[in-house]
Amino acid sequence: MEEEKQMIKMAIAYDFDGTLARGNIQENSFFPELGIDKDAFWKQVKKEAEDNNMSEILAYMRLIIRKADDTNTKITYDVLKNYGKNVDFFKGVEEYFDRIKDYAKSQGVELEHYIISSGTREMIEGTKIADKFEAIFASSFIFDQYGKPTWPAVALDYTSKTQYLYRISKGILNAWDSQINKTMAEESRAIRFENMIYIGDGETDIPAMALLKSKKGISIVVYDDENPDKVKQSKEMLKNDKANYAVPLDYREGSPLDDVIKMAIKKVVLEAKYGKYQDVFENNSEELNTIDENTTDNTHEAIPSLQSEVKTEEEEQSVILNLESEDECLRILGIQGFTTKPNIAQHIYLERDRWDDGGYETTFRIYKKTDQGDWDVLGKIKICLVDQEKDNHTINLLEETFTSLRGTKFLSYFKITKIDITEDEQRALSFLLNDIRNTDEYDEYDIVKKSLKRGLPFK
Repeated sequence: MEEEKQMIKMAIAYDFDGTLARGNIQENSFFPELGIDKDAFWKQVKKEAEDNNMSEILAYMRLIIRKADDTNTKITYDVLKNYGKNVDFFKGVEEYFDRIKDYAKSQGVELEHYIISSGTREMIEGTKIADKFEAIFASSFIFDQYGKPTWPAVALDYTSKTQYLYRISKGILNAWDSQINKTMAEESRAIRFENMIYIGDGETDIPAMALLKSKKGISIVVYDDENPDKVKQSKEMLKNDKANYAVPLDYREGSPLDDVIKMAIKKVVLEAKYGKYQDVFENNSEELNTIDENTTDNTHEAIPSLQSEVKTEEEEQSVILNLESEDECLRILGIQGFTTKPNIAQHIYLERDRWDDGGYETTFRIYKKTDQGDWDVLGKIKICLVDQEKDNHTINLLEETFTSLRGTKFLSYFKITKIDITEDEQRALSFLLNDIRNTDEYDEYDIVKKSLKRGLPFK
């Protein structure tokens, strides 16, 4: 029997306005039909956002409803969808999606397309290319029983775009499921970050681009080569390390953008076959062949899905214990060590928190400096000595700078709240800070029961 070819999963996420289509989608037919001057509209959006200290996305969604009311224009889901029919796409867009998907398939890649946009989802769903996407993540409305939009369902701005990259990676294709915050090993994801591409056209795409680039995915900034300002902006983003590539807006076969995407597809194939996850790829291929050779009606129920299974805490801990060295963990975190003093370069800062657990004072906030020099909150941590006395904060017992708590009598229990920290970084923190969440070895100690694991506060 001929062996079944194992397909490698890959995703491309696109901004919409200015990336696939010219201008903002509302400007194509919605504004002209309502007699709205686009420059005046966006100026008013900015003013109302500033006056009310609100998101510009929420401001524009509110103003759309108000402008329709002012002109007695009925807007329902179907009406808004209809406004997407006349979108002006960039060169080659309408033929691109099927063509590049076929090319990917020829390379052994199952390619999925996604939209992540601040534009109006209802309008995007009315475009000629809407059926090309696995999911469309964009700003959208809630509609009442008469079909009238009454409230934003999703207001997707430049920072929240990163959330949807996580949703794609974890296979959670909705806006509401909080399972996105659950830890999932990279090799267990529906689509690994390094198998993803993000394509956008400007500064509002920088957070998404920077996130994907930092996780070994590929970020592409596209520009209209007839617009000098856009060309300059794109080259600056490339120079400032916000994107991997900057190319003209042309989706036709043989264009620079087409070349970059095909190169990325080939790179994903090479990584799957010969990179660090090659064992997962090979094992998955073997399982598929076994299924093919031993087919029964219930075979699929007996085979675990390698791309959707979340690792248990015990499995996570086994990975932690197999880390090679403290130096490797420091390298993963990009630091030289930890410090209880602010403004020490290349160190994670532990700031004292005055929380008191029945006399035990063990709580810290964890910060790491960003590339811009700001302190970025990672989360909270409790650190103690096993024989620490009450009314004495752990900060007084720690060295001002240290590289690890391994091999000491210090124990920790922490919770990460930053959404884009990687699993490798969390494992490195657990290893270096002697995290005890997965062991009961110290549960007999009073400080562990009453502080570190009191009600498992950081579980």
